[in-house]
Amino acid sequence: MAQKHPHGRKQETYRYDRKQKKWQRSRTAAGQMKGDLELNHIYNITSPLTGGSHYGNKGFASPMKELNEQTVLVENCENKNDSYRQKTKYDDKTDSYYSTYDIGILLQNTDSYLEGKLETNEDTDYYSFSYAQRSFYEKMEIGTKVTIRLEHIPEDCDYDLVVYDTQGNQIGMAKDTGDGSKELTLPDWNNSGCYTIKVENHGGRNADAEQPYRIRITEEKFQKDTTADGGQEYDDEIEKLHKEQYHSLPEDERYTGTKTVEELLEKKASGKSMDKREEAYLKIFASLQEYERAAAGSRMKNTWFPKIQDALEKAGLDLREREYAIEMDLYGKITVTGDLSEEEKQTAARVLEEQFSDELWDCHMQASDYTTEEYRRIDAYREISGFLQKSTNGRYSWSDISVDENGKIRGLSEKMCQLLNSQECNGRYEQLRDDIFMLYDYEKTYGMQGLSDYKVKYEVSGSNIKMITD
Repeated sequence: MAQKHPHGRKQETYRYDRKQKKWQRSRTAAGQMKGDLELNHIYNITSPLTGGSHYGNKGFASPMKELNEQTVLVENCENKNDSYRQKTKYDDKTDSYYSTYDIGILLQNTDSYLEGKLETNEDTDYYSFSYAQRSFYEKMEIGTKVTIRLEHIPEDCDYDLVVYDTQGNQIGMAKDTGDGSKELTLPDWNNSGCYTIKVENHGGRNADAEQPYRIRITEEKFQKDTTADGGQEYDDEIEKLHKEQYHSLPEDERYTGTKTVEELLEKKASGKSMDKREEAYLKIFASLQEYERAAAGSRMKNTWFPKIQDALEKAGLDLREREYAIEMDLYGKITVTGDLSEEEKQTAARVLEEQFSDELWDCHMQASDYTTEEYRRIDAYREISGFLQKSTNGRYSWSDISVDENGKIRGLSEKMCQLLNSQECNGRYEQLRDDIFMLYDYEKTYGMQGLSDYKVKYEVSGSNIKMITD
């Protein structure tokens, strides 16, 4: 079936050539593109489905939706988006077929928006936004103004929206607009093309798990002044922006200490108390990657480890002055070693497996210095392995899975293959399918060694817990 190429031009038709492993453009549609652009500079030339759902390496968009129609995306909570390296899935309120990792589709219609929720006071939502059009507009000497707006912030809540570029540099913090919303404009000196949007609770106020916030992304185009000065270098612009943000902070949030960013990150990761001045300073000057790693370390030590100790005590174990190690494999199986009796080890492992396996995994992964690709492979292998273990009682594993020349998943039970291959499956199966395609391609080139035996590890000494991330 002919489909629109996920990186293609509007009104062009593409077919995916499996032998050549690339998209082939239809000759019938290519001719009029140049003329259209010469007459109308607001032509959209890149689909926002970049990195979206894949079916046999084909870009997929619902056959029931035109790209210029209103889209209302709803954050799919079955797929986590608590890390910038996770791929967020969405439901469409009007079209159950639609799903994507990228919210750039909101640009296609000014009435489009995303709905999301902060499930807890500590919840953080990350979204990917591609703006590959910009490089084309530059060639056409077209200027653009992209505005990201956070709306419908629940009453008595204060949410922040922050944007990072591909390198993880913080390049924008949404400001109050006076009508209960916050917004920012992407800087014209940043040509990243891919951005990460973060929404989080501000200042320790209560989040509203029932009422959704909204994100809108709009675009204005204009003819650039080609005689204008090109401006400063990128690093200079980043430094200038961050200084402006710092000086615009309220006085009670402006850090005046002497610690460096690196020292503050180390303090946060160690679990030491951070005041709001230090937090505000880090959120301006630290990179996205650095801040997430430090925040994960702090969350484990200040939030989850105390809960782990309390749970162990309720199970009859007082390990507050003991030394032991925790090791968890991809299936969630936990082993406890150290100066404990066999009964204590088994009881501790059972409590951790039943109550804290997700938290132990998530904090460890976020605190580790993996690339986005490494992170996604490890996490995908765990998700697939755990799913097969639970849903088939261990009858099937990754080694049973294959993908045929038509991009169909084989090797599992007939019913499960039907669910995974169906375009009408829910977000959970859709994510598993995408992960299978990614890992299957990876395995053919590199094998699965290092993934199949991966483990997360912690060392506990009294009241201190340490992640082993080497």
